[in-house]
Amino acid sequence: MKFSMLTFGCKVNQYDSQEMREALGAFFGEASRGEKPGMVIVNTCTVTAEADRQARQAMRRVRRNNPSARVIAAGCYARRASEELLKAGLADAVAIGTGPGPLLDALGLGGGGIAGRPGIRRFDGHARAFVKVQDGCDRRCSFCIVPLVRGGSLSRPADDIVGEVRGLAESGVPEVVLCGVRLNAYRDPATDGGLASLLIRLLDLPGLARLRLSSLYPGNVEPGLVSLLAEHPKMCRHAHLPVQSGSNAVLHAMRRGYTAADIRALTAELRHRSPRMGLTADIIVGFPGETDADARATAELLADSGFHRLHLFPFSARPGTPAASMAPVPAGAVKERMAMLSELGRRLLGESQEKEVGRETEVVVEARERGGWRRGVTGNYHTVMFRGVSGPAGALARLRITGIEDGALHGVPAGGAGGV
Repeated sequence: MKFSMLTFGCKVNQYDSQEMREALGAFFGEASRGEKPGMVIVNTCTVTAEADRQARQAMRRVRRNNPSARVIAAGCYARRASEELLKAGLADAVAIGTGPGPLLDALGLGGGGIAGRPGIRRFDGHARAFVKVQDGCDRRCSFCIVPLVRGGSLSRPADDIVGEVRGLAESGVPEVVLCGVRLNAYRDPATDGGLASLLIRLLDLPGLARLRLSSLYPGNVEPGLVSLLAEHPKMCRHAHLPVQSGSNAVLHAMRRGYTAADIRALTAELRHRSPRMGLTADIIVGFPGETDADARATAELLADSGFHRLHLFPFSARPGTPAASMAPVPAGAVKERMAMLSELGRRLLGESQEKEVGRETEVVVEARERGGWRRGVTGNYHTVMFRGVSGPAGALARLRITGIEDGALHGVPAGGAGGV
């Protein structure tokens, strides 16, 4: 029997899927494109109601298009609503927990015998590899369901992570993205060393070209981490911050544990140390109690701090969270604020892109597009379209940025090495 994987949600979930894929490979083959598998693993997300809907839709689609396939639900939605999925006939079995162990247990293959987390040897379908170093969260933000489905914060041993990243780098992976639910909560179980200590070890690996952090909780970024992000030649000049709001009143209601001033101070320090630092943010729009003035405060913070890419999410009440019982913001107001912040995001991206024109930079080649175009990502997290580079996905290419077309930077090959 052959299997296939469908993955929804964050980079942590994508890492979990790769772990499961490699574990299943000891028992089954993986179906190729166009081939109908006998088993489909749907690795779900439950961070919003929309994520739940997409997972259910995917399972229904499998049932409709491949009725003989066995459907296994895994991931956060499966953990939160296992009985619901089974009773609805959407899944034949549910893996309660993350990673390969619970999945193999659900399949009767003895997953409980796996000692710890075996890690991954490759990252299928991606030019860059995601490596999970931490899972779960000890905070209890009022809107967030993640601690309820992933539990408290757990960190992997630094020695295991170093070995895994070394293997990926030696296999030709040009960039590793470290990920976690709350990445800067990382503490090595053996030494109690933090994320900066782990980075120093990883950056010493000779075969690793670039290292990126998936996100940083803005409330407790250690000074050594800021120095590495802004100054080490192998670190990508990019910080993704789950800001969520620029209003202190909303941040307090969210129980985020930081203020708008903290965001301003952190972004100012990052950009002072590295003026081309790429800053991206997650924003929840329409959190209960949010006013038009709160939304304007968010827009002002984002513009003043130099963010260039915004990920906007309308508030989604999650069962079991305190915010689920709060009075919602009218849908019309949420729609207007989404439109206002979306327009701001387009403006900020354009202004940041203008600053890149004429510069040379290095990209990881990610994909081929129509008409002979290639797509790549810079260290400071800009997308670049280009031609004239023949290397495979995963190659590093040095480009000169020539302009902006259709919302993306365009470039041509340039000499030299290195870059932002």
